[in-house]
Amino acid sequence: MLKRNTAIRVVSFMVFITFFSKVLGMLRDVFIASKYGMGTEAIAFSTASRIPLFFFDLGLGVAISSTFIPIFNEYLKNNEENKGMEFSSVFLNCVFILSAFIVVIGVLFSKNIVHMVAGGLDESTLLLSAKLLRILFPMIVFTGLAFTFVGILQSFGEFNIPSLISLASNLIVIGYLIFLNDRFGIEGLAVAMLIGWISQVVIQIPSLVKHGYKYKFMLNLKNEGMKKAGVLMLPILISAWVQPINTMVNIRLASYLNKGQAVVALDYANKLYITVVGIFIYSVVNLIFPSLSRINISKDKMEFIKIINLAIRSIIYILSPVMVIFIILRVPLISLVYERGQFDSHSTYLTSEAFMYYSIGMIAWGIQEIINKAFYALHDAITPMKISIVGIVFNICVSFLLAFKIGMKGLALATAISTINISIVLIMVINKKINGIFDTNFLYYFLKMGAASLFTGIVIMFVNNIMTNIVNLNTLLYKAIKVGVPSLIGIIFYVIFTMFIGIEESKIFIDIVKSKLKRG
Repeated sequence: MLKRNTAIRVVSFMVFITFFSKVLGMLRDVFIASKYGMGTEAIAFSTASRIPLFFFDLGLGVAISSTFIPIFNEYLKNNEENKGMEFSSVFLNCVFILSAFIVVIGVLFSKNIVHMVAGGLDESTLLLSAKLLRILFPMIVFTGLAFTFVGILQSFGEFNIPSLISLASNLIVIGYLIFLNDRFGIEGLAVAMLIGWISQVVIQIPSLVKHGYKYKFMLNLKNEGMKKAGVLMLPILISAWVQPINTMVNIRLASYLNKGQAVVALDYANKLYITVVGIFIYSVVNLIFPSLSRINISKDKMEFIKIINLAIRSIIYILSPVMVIFIILRVPLISLVYERGQFDSHSTYLTSEAFMYYSIGMIAWGIQEIINKAFYALHDAITPMKISIVGIVFNICVSFLLAFKIGMKGLALATAISTINISIVLIMVINKKINGIFDTNFLYYFLKMGAASLFTGIVIMFVNNIMTNIVNLNTLLYKAIKVGVPSLIGIIFYVIFTMFIGIEESKIFIDIVKSKLKRG
């Protein structure tokens, strides 16, 4: 099973692979921000592009990865590959039929859907959003297929290709923005994004063939695996509703704020936040989930606890300095990434405010993802479902309250508060279910990491103030230096401090750096 050093090295390798795809994703968003800023077309595109993914997340997304992988893994573990192939084919066909049905409904009622989601927008923006939505809705079909293929490949132990699938789609959109945007405009951008999702399906097919995957056109709903999936599906679906419903509530309320610009500001902030933080969270989650599923089958409780504990400690160690950097350096960071072309200083201010409040829930988000996967590996989807329902209601109430009190940034803060509360409840429940995951040693570790984060924040603030007082230019190089120098110094002090207070992950981090330098 996964040892601490091996696991962290594998996570580091996956982060390295995923990094290039994520950088291109950020570059894509930078080009979009530069071309459209926070104008009418940007508001319409931001609204329309998030709705198909909302329906996917609400209906299929997490259910595919969290339902499919444990069942498919069980067939592989028991040397029942033929049954596994049959189950995967039936599952894949069901995903295709269901997603195609959602697309038809979405295209027919696009205007009604946009009005329901973002009713605060003016009529011309609503009409443009509906037009773009009709182009983008077929994304759901290809997203469903791509996610299912990812589940199959990860079950075969192939993590590299799933990490790289967004590379092709991002290149397609970036290519369009550079060479064709001036000719075809915002509607062409929607078409390019759709083509990008098609490419995510196509790019995985050669790897599936290489691993001997055999697809069959069959629709046997009485299949043993489908029966198991059906039992797990509904509670997992409801558990997955937290993030998409939170997002749609935010869009609805944001459409009434800042003349609709809040929709775009929240979108840009959320994309950057999810892109950077998601690299670390999903690298850890994608690594541990198949292992957790196999361990549960083997009934090895101690190894199960070790992997969960390792994953959470790794997430906390990695994300703590990232959270501090995001909160303190939010303005120069957003300015560095987005501020050019139509994206002005006012756009930077709005986006940075949302970005800071999203970042407060960063560590809680990582813990939530890991514990949810632990419950799914135990074939317990009911518990996360119940907690998620409470989280949805709580977030909606807090969103309305904070949006009324402090405006747009209140929506991002409500999301962070909701995520923190859900994580706390999940921690309490899973520790009661499997005693030993969170003990006094873990609490002590968490307190030490809090002290390390506070120390790192003081260092970053000190360096940032010195640099601001020395020179304040608006060039790209200076912006990069203003973000990079305080961040680098802060991380160095963070590693030294955590090593001084006896955090084991710091020693592993140093060993990894040393090994990379020796290889170099």
